Amino acid sequence: MIKRDLGGTQMRGNFNTPVEKKLGQILVERNTMSPRHLQMALERQNQQEGQYKYIGEILLEMGIPQEKINEALDAYDKRKSIGQILLDLRVITAEELKKALEEQAVFAKRGIRKPLAKLLLEMGYINYDQYMGGLSKHFNMPIISLNGFFLSSKLQRAIGEEYAQKHQVVVLENSATKIRLALSEPSAFFMDELRRIFPPGKKVEFYLAHPFEMDYCLRQKSDPFAVSHYR
Repeated sequence: MIKRDLGGTQMRGNFNTPVEKKLGQILVERNTMSPRHLQMALERQNQQEGQYKYIGEILLEMGIPQEKINEALDAYDKRKSIGQILLDLRVITAEELKKALEEQAVFAKRGIRKPLAKLLLEMGYINYDQYMGGLSKHFNMPIISLNGFFLSSKLQRAIGEEYAQKHQVVVLENSATKIRLALSEPSAFFMDELRRIFPPGKKVEFYLAHPFEMDYCLRQKSDPFAVSHYR
């Protein structure tokens, strides 16, 4: 039997064990979106064809702010690990994941931090498209192409041109209220560091770019008159 307490938490039997909340419910309770939006997202998820999408990806496509989705994922420990995502996508096996985790532990003992996705790539268990797809789902970051993008010195100065070169960041757009950044090797720590560069209230949106395209783009001479087409 399922009971519900006054706070809206479901309880099973007489053990008062709360049922685990899902991302959609959390976002509704935080007034990030309405129950109707959640219903629409669930319907879209059920009707999708091809590669499976998590509810966070669908909500992002529907216009729910990336920052709000990620805040909820982290606050409630809902973010899927990159290993679990690649298992869900059926691009690696449990045995391959086990071997990669063991290898990651060996690197850690040497004081070397090796991201799991990059390690799986280096071990030949996934290709670059699968690597990008896994990161995109893990961080809720849309994948973009930098082919044909003209690097702008004015935009790059928003975070510092040397900093951008060192950390592989391309500024796609910058306004008083929002900045859009392309990264090729995202991490929770690095993204948090970037957010702290800007004043509170300024929206920071992240996009995932292919490392080869990022490297090529940053090697080109900046065009001071370039205008972003990512609007």
